[in-house]
Amino acid sequence: MTSGIRRLLTAAAIASGVVALMSLSDMILGIPFAGFSIMMDVMFLVSALLILYMIRQCFVESR
Repeated sequence: MTSGIRRLLTAAAIASGVVALMSLSDMILGIPFAGFSIMMDVMFLVSALLILYMIRQCFVESR
């Protein structure tokens, strides 16, 4: 795997992690978006976890 692809996957993992943390904190504490929509928080969390899983699989397959 080239370094450019590795950097792109790392940046996507960081962005996905930030989205997951924001949705979790919104569901638990209601801080970033005042708990506006729990359904959207769940969907953001599921999609962020799926993206993190796919990125992990890319790193595992590249070895």
